[in-house]
Amino acid sequence: MKNSLITIALVSGLTISSIVVSIAAIAQSPTKVRFYCGQTFDPNSNAIVPTTLVASSSRREPVALIQWKSKLSGKYTPQVRCNMVSANFQQAWSAKRLNYITAGIDKQSGLGIICGMKDRATSCTRSSMLFTLANGAEASETIERMKDIQTGTGSNPVPQSSGDGIVDISSIIN
Repeated sequence: MKNSLITIALVSGLTISSIVVSIAAIAQSPTKVRFYCGQTFDPNSNAIVPTTLVASSSRREPVALIQWKSKLSGKYTPQVRCNMVSANFQQAWSAKRLNYITAGIDKQSGLGIICGMKDRATSCTRSSMLFTLANGAEASETIERMKDIQTGTGSNPVPQSSGDGIVDISSIIN
């Protein structure tokens, strides 16, 4: 009887220890994030459009970031742009240089650009560019729409065909 009590105590202790270790491992595991091109409904055009989405292991549903509705300079279709930009987001994330998103101007083309940044001090240049805005699109408006997604005050993705600011990408992902 005494041996069986010792055995039960030992098994219980080992079970509790393994549960604690499992919980600690889960708490320390990084959030899995995937940027990809999917499709969402655009109520303005009453159509399904290519959309850059982000899925995260910490969220139930993916977050729609950007709806691609128009060609850029007539050469890239919305689907091609969605695929390219979604890949740019994923590459920047995987390289650990997508903690923030901000806007800038490409000095070569004069067009607005959206950049991924490792820290707030990084400037928005062609080397950190995620995508170019369509002619006439305001970079500051795009950032403001992303801030709405970040804070939860807006749930609609930023239409690609739509001051300075910085968006913390972790608050969108988590």
